[in-house]
Amino acid sequence: MKGDNSNVFLVAGLALVVVVHVLALLWALWWGYGRARLFARAVWQHGVERGGLSAEEVGELPCHDVREGAGAGECAVCLEAFRAGDRRRVLPRCEHGFHAQCVDSWLSMSRLCPMCRAEVAVVAAGRGKEAEANTLEIVTER
Repeated sequence: MKGDNSNVFLVAGLALVVVVHVLALLWALWWGYGRARLFARAVWQHGVERGGLSAEEVGELPCHDVREGAGAGECAVCLEAFRAGDRRRVLPRCEHGFHAQCVDSWLSMSRLCPMCRAEVAVVAAGRGKEAEANTLEIVTER
């Protein structure tokens, strides 16, 4: 009789563990699905187009060589520090800076900044070099 009770408790305990695991799995799937829907809704509301920038659009974004002693930080894509002579591309809307080769490959797939997810604004072709130089000067003073 004593052995029968222990078997019942063992089966009930295992059933409880299985039920808890199934509920946790369903909750995780539901949570992930909900986050994916929220992201899709945010992208749709902001009118961000799918796909990345064209090569011409990427080429219009500000880019400059890092100077010695500029203290420019690090690239958020490859996590390496900027060194003198590196090509640094600065995104106009959010002013985040990256190695040009790192962010160019990202921008060919996405129109969003890899750090803050702001839509990348493409510099108008008629701005001229003087306006671009002023923008770069502000960024290098940070």
